[in-house]
Amino acid sequence: MIKKILISFVLVLLILTGLYTWKTKTSKPLVSSNSAAISSENFEDKQFNYQNNKLSSSCKLGSEMACAVDFAVKCTLNPDYEGCRESKLPKFIFMTDEALERPTEMTFKIAKIKPIHPDLVEVHTDSTCNGKWFGLCQGRIIYVLVPSENNGWRVKDIYAIEI
Repeated sequence: MIKKILISFVLVLLILTGLYTWKTKTSKPLVSSNSAAISSENFEDKQFNYQNNKLSSSCKLGSEMACAVDFAVKCTLNPDYEGCRESKLPKFIFMTDEALERPTEMTFKIAKIKPIHPDLVEVHTDSTCNGKWFGLCQGRIIYVLVPSENNGWRVKDIYAIEI
């Protein structure tokens, strides 16, 4: 009985390994590596300021990656901002507990854009805000970007690091 279970387990493991190998060998990246090669020099010494009551409906940053960060910041300030609830932003952005001290004003400056692989890019920002909000608006904040369905970029995750 144990031999049959062991043989079945090994067979399933081999099949899964084969399928994984086939998938990784035959699938193409969603985005070419050239599109991730945007430089943070395009944003050198530019600070972007946002206020909850003065959010523009368009992004004029000139980069899809920067516009993804712009959208995440707008949704951070106002989760009811147009398109936020329908987006695939991290769910913690929409939490409404008063103890979180959601900011009403926020600034960021792009410090570095770091491609991890063609379908994953980190945008490092130096940010300030007038709230606490999980500690994700003060200091070095990293926005993890992935390709979106509309051939642009979207923020998949946000985290902070100490510098």
